[in-house]
Amino acid sequence: MNEKALVTKDLNAKHTKILEGLLKLPENRECADCRNKAPRWASVNLGAFICMQCSGIHRSLGVHISKVRSTTLDTWLPEQVAFMQCMGNKKSNDYWEAELPVDYDRSMIERFIRAK
Repeated sequence: MNEKALVTKDLNAKHTKILEGLLKLPENRECADCRNKAPRWASVNLGAFICMQCSGIHRSLGVHISKVRSTTLDTWLPEQVAFMQCMGNKKSNDYWEAELPVDYDRSMIERFIRAK
């Protein structure tokens, strides 16, 4: 059975409110990758909020690397929401960008995302 089918309308509404709150936190107001304002997508398994442009790049990596969900259009599982609550952009970037040089150029965003 599809796990998302078990998410009730009320639970989905609760998840949406939690995600809205997370997106209001200062560290999540910008895309974790390109710094565009007001991201509305997330890499659920990486724990990062991203913009629509970067979500397309993440999708192209394959779900074994980055599992992308819309914060407003998709149904989220409780464990996915809990992981985003634990991570967020600051913790996610601290972990995933730890090996990148401080002055790494983000201008070639696809190359940057793949390098992470």
